[in-house]
Amino acid sequence: MPGIIGERIGNLKPGTPGRLLTWIAVPVLAVLACGLLLAASVGSLRGTLGVVGSREEPEVVAASQLTYDLDSMDGHVADALLLGAAGLGESQTAAYQKFEKDQSDADAQLELLGSGIDTIPDGPSTFVSIEDQLSQYTQYVSYALYIDAETHNTSAAAGRPPAGAVQAYEHGSTLMNQNTTGILAQAQFLYNAEQLAESAPVNGGFDTIWHLQLACGLLIAFIVLRLVVAQRRLSSAFRRTVNPLLALTTVTSLIFGVLLFTALAGAKTAYGAQNLTGPSSVSTLWQARATAANMHAAESRWVLQAESGGGQRTAAMSTEQTTFSSGAKWIKAIPELPPSASGDLETYLATDETLTSIVVGPGTVSAWTRALAEYETGDSTTAYAAFDTGLAKVIDTDRKAFSSATAKGENGLVSWLWLPWFWMAATIALIVLGFAPRLREYR
Repeated sequence: MPGIIGERIGNLKPGTPGRLLTWIAVPVLAVLACGLLLAASVGSLRGTLGVVGSREEPEVVAASQLTYDLDSMDGHVADALLLGAAGLGESQTAAYQKFEKDQSDADAQLELLGSGIDTIPDGPSTFVSIEDQLSQYTQYVSYALYIDAETHNTSAAAGRPPAGAVQAYEHGSTLMNQNTTGILAQAQFLYNAEQLAESAPVNGGFDTIWHLQLACGLLIAFIVLRLVVAQRRLSSAFRRTVNPLLALTTVTSLIFGVLLFTALAGAKTAYGAQNLTGPSSVSTLWQARATAANMHAAESRWVLQAESGGGQRTAAMSTEQTTFSSGAKWIKAIPELPPSASGDLETYLATDETLTSIVVGPGTVSAWTRALAEYETGDSTTAYAAFDTGLAKVIDTDRKAFSSATAKGENGLVSWLWLPWFWMAATIALIVLGFAPRLREYR
């Protein structure tokens, strides 16, 4: 009985032609699976690089730059009022021109953000709110600057800024700086939302690359292993030491695998460069630049309050000092802040200490009006400008590196749009041709 059962089981085993066909089919199916997986994924990987590089990244940077322009704009209005009070007409004109430039830049960033605002949750309503409040802000500060100019044009003496001008500016500055509903708070909301929108395709790309590396690595390893085993069995069964075509197939599959992993590693590097949430990313450095602009604007507002209050410290002045201190603390915490920028930042922070020491308590405004205005818009602005200029250069270098990495990543994947198809066809053909002579022996 056992002998009969063993004979029946032996009869169920495929003959040599069937085994040969199995040896052909298994690696061919693995090649098809690997090739089709790559063909379906590489185009998406390359397309996502292009989307992030040409749409998402500019929108994230535009949101960061918008915050910078708004902070800088508010500071220049305060500077113009200070310089008017000090009777420095020429410098006041320069401050007003800077305000107009920031206003124009902010409009340009809003226009860029508006092109893709529908993809951001609550983006359209926030965008409209920013536009409306910015229009009101511009009206308030334009009126403040008009009153200030009219007052000092009719009086040769410098002095405290006109009460109407200060009041109009404070209305505008409140619109700009309110904690949750202000223009800056809403611009920050857009920035955070744009970062999330940019992170989604980047994270998706990283996941795709990881799964491709795992799946294709296993499939290629299986193909190579199967071909090696098949050659050993063919060598044993047919007394052929080497099957040239199968050996060639094995080598080309190994080369294909090495090239694939090199290309995927390059794509991963490109996606890493597109991560705009890192401590040395373009958007983070733009946020540092915007924070510094906010610090300088707070300093100007603080001095303007000191001018209007006769040197008396008020709650508003304390708030501006807190804004300055918290901003400095945040910038210092950035681990990849360039050493040169760190040095410029320390120099600028030292000017704030000097500026604060000028106002030691109640006093006659006329005694230090010009000194305060000249220092705030002179030494302090010079130190701030050095930090701002240095950081702008680093941002420009990083943006070029970002563009270069994106282009390199896209170019590195171009050949992989067609290479999987070529590899599939060539590998399947070589496998079939390698086994064909053995199959013909059984016809």
